[in-house]
Amino acid sequence: MNPQTIPAPLGESASSPSISSHATDAARSNSDSSADTREPDEPILLGREYRIGVVGCGPRGLYCLQSLADELAQMQPLPTLAIFIFEPADFPGAGNVYDPRQPRYLRMNFAAKNIDAWPPRSQPDDQRLNLVEWLRREAGEETHPNSFVSRASVGQYLHRCYHQVIGQLASFATVTVIQEEVSSIDRLTDAWQIRTDRMLSSVDELLITTGHGQWDKPPEPSVPIQSTWIPTFPVGENLSIDVVPPQSTVAIRGFGLTCIDATLAMTEGRGGEFERSGQDWRYQSTGQEPQCLYPFSRSGRPMLAKPDESLFHHPDELCEVWSEGRKSISKISQPITSQVLSHTLWPLITDTAAMALQTCTRIPTTTASDIRSWFDIWCSEEMNGDVAFHTMHESYRVATGQSDPNIAWALGTAWRNLYPALVDCISYGRLVAEVWPKFRRIAVEMERIAFGPPAENVGKMLALINASLVDLRFACGRIEKSSEGDSRLSLRDRSRSNASCHSLTIDRCVNAVLKSPRQCLSAPPFDSLEEKAIIERLQGPSTLRVDADGKPLRHNCDSPDRLSILGRATEGCILGNDTLSRTLHDHPQRWASSVAANLRKVNLLT
Repeated sequence: MNPQTIPAPLGESASSPSISSHATDAARSNSDSSADTREPDEPILLGREYRIGVVGCGPRGLYCLQSLADELAQMQPLPTLAIFIFEPADFPGAGNVYDPRQPRYLRMNFAAKNIDAWPPRSQPDDQRLNLVEWLRREAGEETHPNSFVSRASVGQYLHRCYHQVIGQLASFATVTVIQEEVSSIDRLTDAWQIRTDRMLSSVDELLITTGHGQWDKPPEPSVPIQSTWIPTFPVGENLSIDVVPPQSTVAIRGFGLTCIDATLAMTEGRGGEFERSGQDWRYQSTGQEPQCLYPFSRSGRPMLAKPDESLFHHPDELCEVWSEGRKSISKISQPITSQVLSHTLWPLITDTAAMALQTCTRIPTTTASDIRSWFDIWCSEEMNGDVAFHTMHESYRVATGQSDPNIAWALGTAWRNLYPALVDCISYGRLVAEVWPKFRRIAVEMERIAFGPPAENVGKMLALINASLVDLRFACGRIEKSSEGDSRLSLRDRSRSNASCHSLTIDRCVNAVLKSPRQCLSAPPFDSLEEKAIIERLQGPSTLRVDADGKPLRHNCDSPDRLSILGRATEGCILGNDTLSRTLHDHPQRWASSVAANLRKVNLLT
């Protein structure tokens, strides 16, 4: 247990010799009730401070606390407040994903100009810096707004913002940080009970923003490492030379962003160097790399390079194309049925993509029908290694300005620019449940096309393929037990496009597929809430069902009082949770406003 009441600076220990007396409150007697019976406007009578619990304090938790600080600054008078933050990671605000200690070669796929921990503001504020401003002032780095910086730099920024926010909150409340993972949550008569491995506490108001949660644990020493999955993160420990020896044969499950992270960890992370060769990259090996890395997935389809927008000419008319597309989506009648998805929403997206391509290239020959045909072919074909390599190479050339924009560029750019309208159109159950699988198939493919890695990372992958350190022959593959009878596994090609079926015995298997939102719900602390029917899943995506304030919704039952859940666990009910954007959703502000409304009803008994 590692509670603290004074935030520690970056790089220093966050420990404290003792915990505040109010942080280990004995839990009050339990009750079968999971909803407060108090009337909405009835005062909340307390004989102690009002307690707010925040479980999980990565970026989303930080944004919520920041919004709460702004709300509290506008309230007079305030009841006595205590805020408890449960975050097992060493750097609150950054969490595991943006840990400032991770290697610098692990990069964002979100442009630096879009990263701002503070809400939108009409005037510059030298106390509330966005990432680009902060890097210039605090780190002395001039960062191009369209560049893709390291995740470590972003984590450093977020952690500093966290300390700034905690300083604000300390003016209104006692703030206690408990560096432990929450194992379960239960409803008491008039409070929420939070349990960790070492303590039990209760709060009046509870927010859960656990995001991706903790990284998967590495295999137990008793398990033969040749026959089990090695989690990618943290790469420094899990993919070290001791775990994945040089010259070993390695399969990587997954062909997305995490696959690239794993690949770079076992090449550049071992001292290898990438050099520019014109517009392309070359790799200089150290001999410490695995003999070869073999990515594989169900489809073999890679993620396409995300363009550096500063390399592209953006005619003034293009802004109008995006604006009209968003307006058209906002006018679509709801709920979204299969008919509406197929004949209205999806054609609007492809029409907009065609108009964008025509506007940027001044070639009017590409139609929306061409774009739909291209996408249908993309979805229907499993890719072998040769096709996957060609697809990556083509996307790299377009993303770096070496080739003219093409259909893939137009579709990806349209999806990114129309995404805010899609979030509003689809979220909160506005998509009919039986249509969800069809929409998800589109969304999964558009993730590959629109939200891929920065072009530099695709260029590095191409260099590693050319250096024979990455081999895509099993891009559409599967893992089987080795026919040699030992504990090792075999990687087998299963693409229909190959006449012969190849297989290869491997030494290590790296898992580069992160937990899905549905899997997050099956883990603590959500499993305890679902077991007690405090939360329910939305039919269709089978993820958490919430309203616009993050309050869980239940059929034929009131919402649990003073409980909010935001972030990855709600993906499907709410689109686009995995983002650092503060403009795509307004959940932090809405949550803070709901807390302020509850505080106005609090009467402390003396």
